[in-house]
Amino acid sequence: MEQYLCEKQAVEITSLPPETLRRYGILYNLSGEGPDTGNTNSSCGDGWEDTDTLGPLIDTIGTLGYTLGSGTPFVCRELERHLHTQEAQIPVGEPICFCIAPAGEGAPRAEDVIPVILRPGYVFVLHRGTWHSASHGIGKSTRYHWLAWVYYNEPTVWQAMEGGPLRVTAAE
Repeated sequence: MEQYLCEKQAVEITSLPPETLRRYGILYNLSGEGPDTGNTNSSCGDGWEDTDTLGPLIDTIGTLGYTLGSGTPFVCRELERHLHTQEAQIPVGEPICFCIAPAGEGAPRAEDVIPVILRPGYVFVLHRGTWHSASHGIGKSTRYHWLAWVYYNEPTVWQAMEGGPLRVTAAE
């Protein structure tokens, strides 16, 4: 059995106070339901409705990725950060769970990690430098999209966390 130093339960990203959320990134509600994040446009017509962001999703050119993440519970040993780009996390049909931690020069600390759940219809754009894990499904493997500026030898940093690894659980 794998050893980990602590366990954390994931929280709904929409339950984080706005000032906490702004520390890590920008939340977009494209679902037309739930809390209004104030940074989208909505329109509708005969047989359709649409919601889009007020501006570009990230502030650089972007590469769209499609990743398969294992399900919860998962053990998080390391986090990554990008100083050259923002990164958007985009659930595809199923909620995803990932860890975030404050930007900083040193290794991320397990005590500072917040596991969050992001539901379909929402997009979370991580600020440059925000530490984050890969995304995972809730109880099962799940695919998700991400959008970031990716190029050969780009300066992404993966770092083992201090006080880890961390076991992450999430209620279905």
